[in-house]
Amino acid sequence: MTPRFRVAARCALALAACCAGPAALATPTDPTLILTAAASAAGDGGRVLRIDGSFHAQDLVQLAYPLQVLVRMGTAYVRFDLADGAVTGSAPELADGLQAGEAQGLLGAGTPAPDARVLFLGLGRLEMALPASFPAGAAEAQLFVIDEGEAILSNALPVVLEASP
Repeated sequence: MTPRFRVAARCALALAACCAGPAALATPTDPTLILTAAASAAGDGGRVLRIDGSFHAQDLVQLAYPLQVLVRMGTAYVRFDLADGAVTGSAPELADGLQAGEAQGLLGAGTPAPDARVLFLGLGRLEMALPASFPAGAAEAQLFVIDEGEAILSNALPVVLEASP
């Protein structure tokens, strides 16, 4: 069985299981990216963002799967590249949310954020330490993947980022 076929089969199963939830706009062979919940917490160790949803956790652990987690507040963002660390930046095009045509440009942008990292990656759940410099307040979390040159986006989910104590 080819890797592409396995991804397609998993996507079809995940799509069938998640039909009641908000769906990402994708063809049946594209990765399914759906966010269902997001929450933030702050403590002495810093701030953590937890997102729940449907994404290829098994592929993320076994392969260099190019999943990106974007947390944006207006034009400010932190982007977690699960294979390569996190970056922060500002992009005027994000003022109205992430559009598919803007995702590729974000991959080469940003400043490394060494205090931001993925803390947990499991089936349907991601937890990330937010950089200390990223502001608190109303934000959006979104997943995206560049697959064969095309951006596949999840739904954008609102979240309130807690302030550091």
